[in-house]
Order: sequence, then C-alpha cells, then structure tokens
Amino acid sequence: MDEKHIDKVKQLLTNWNPLGEMRNQIPDLENYETEAIDILFFIDKKSPVNYINKIMVDVLSQAFGLDLNLKTTIKYAEKIKTIINDE
Repeated sequence: MDEKHIDKVKQLLTNWNPLGEMRNQIPDLENYETEAIDILFFIDKKSPVNYINKIMVDVLSQAFGLDLNLKTTIKYAEKIKTIINDE
C-alpha cells in the first residue's frame, strides 16, 4: 500500500469530515488514517467508482455508525479513484 495514497485519502476524509461535530468525540481519530488504510486495502486501480463508493461508505459506517447515502458520497469516491490512479 502506497504511503502517498494513504496520506491523500486521509487528507480527503479530513477535509470532507463525514463525522461533522461528532469528530471531537472520537479521541483516537488520527485524521481518519485507519479508515483511509481500510478503504485502500479493498480497492485498486481497476476498481470502478461505484465499488470504491460502496467500500468507502461501508468502512465509514462500520467505524462510526454513520448512515451515509451512496448518491451523496460518490464525489468522494471519484476523488479516491483519481488518487489511486495518480502515480
């Protein structure tokens, strides 16, 4: 797993902040590093955006109990696709 990709996905999740105000209640969040690693573990360059979106939503939902809508999160999956395709 590429450290550069982890950092970029971590930054994307931090900027998006799907937890919102709940972020302050998670003491070991570490700017979504664990979640970025978990997402990247299940995807690769061949993964379609819809699959990336599902993985991302599943990881965040399981980690934080969030109820995310696949239609509203697709733009973040597209950004992750761009990140993993960037050399």
